[in-house]
Amino acid sequence: MRLAGMTVLIMAGLLAGIPADARAAAPPSQDALATLLKSERVFEDLAARVRPAVVNVRRFTRDAAWWAACSTESRVSGWRVIPQNDMLHPGHRPSRGGSGFLVSADGYIVTLRRVVVDPKTDEEAPIVDVEVGLEVFAADVVALEPTLDLAILKIKSEAPLPFLRFGDSTKSKPGHWAIAFGDPDGSEQTLVPGFVAVQPARECYQDDLSATYMQTSVTVSDAALGGPVVNLHGEVIGVSARRGGPTIADPLAPLPGSGYALPSNIANAILQSLLIRESKESPWLGISVLALTEAMRVKHGDGKPGGILIDNVFDPSPASKLGIRVNDILKSMEGERINNVHDFQRLLYHHGPGSRVRLGLVRDKKPLELTATIERRPTEATTR
Repeated sequence: MRLAGMTVLIMAGLLAGIPADARAAAPPSQDALATLLKSERVFEDLAARVRPAVVNVRRFTRDAAWWAACSTESRVSGWRVIPQNDMLHPGHRPSRGGSGFLVSADGYIVTLRRVVVDPKTDEEAPIVDVEVGLEVFAADVVALEPTLDLAILKIKSEAPLPFLRFGDSTKSKPGHWAIAFGDPDGSEQTLVPGFVAVQPARECYQDDLSATYMQTSVTVSDAALGGPVVNLHGEVIGVSARRGGPTIADPLAPLPGSGYALPSNIANAILQSLLIRESKESPWLGISVLALTEAMRVKHGDGKPGGILIDNVFDPSPASKLGIRVNDILKSMEGERINNVHDFQRLLYHHGPGSRVRLGLVRDKKPLELTATIERRPTEATTR
């Protein structure tokens, strides 16, 4: 399908050089039209498969005054009919929602933490609803991840629910299709096609989290944040996470029109651990890690496969207290091998804050074992 996409772009470029009156008079060739119709059917089929698993998420906060003003007895002006879904919970007011998507037939949902947390208090909203098609479900907040702004919800349904599968985000290269889906308030859902623009600059975690986001050509509305970004197979390659643009405070930020997605490999690794631990805090050792290159392995390693490089240490932190150093190689946690950055993320969230873990390291080509206590990530350890 990439060839079909390229054909469309090439055609557009050729047509741009033809005078407008000539373009209007000349019908498209049958081959070009057939290619366009095939591409159209691909997106039509993709939408039919993905949309049933994309959901709208809304939080409700206590607001007796709003509820009283909306009751038919006290309202003297304004719209006479309040949407039924806004009045589901007496004494509570709905807030503008966001999007999410089902990842299992038994009702687990991935969305953004900001969607289910009251921005004034930073506390979990007392009531969270999820709209799947025409049905509204009460949702339990299973886990929250503050640093990466993720939330895991759970709804109960008597029938199996449609869901999406995660793909391998590392296989989505610049130029590959990236289609963002969302479900804002109301009956409409959104589909915005685009391309992967920038893969993460380096496979890293904890220090510069901005380097872990995939950049796409897709701009989504605020209400579509939390929705899935999929490839042409309908596999989730990212979670729409935020939008970029230069500001006075950060003039070097990405230009307007860019979009960001948390890569599926990161989201899925954290999801699997949060489903077990159901934590609502960010675990933290105070180290930033990188995937090992062959040059790093030769310079710092012990000649054996596996491991990731520690490229930064925060002070004070559990790592700095133990004397962990930059250029140490982390090989295992609690005896389980660490082969890549995603293994580290999964194990860190699996054990979670408060756990004591044995760390297997290599320093100057020699093995070293230390025991650390995972802490909750402090606010001063902000990411760039």
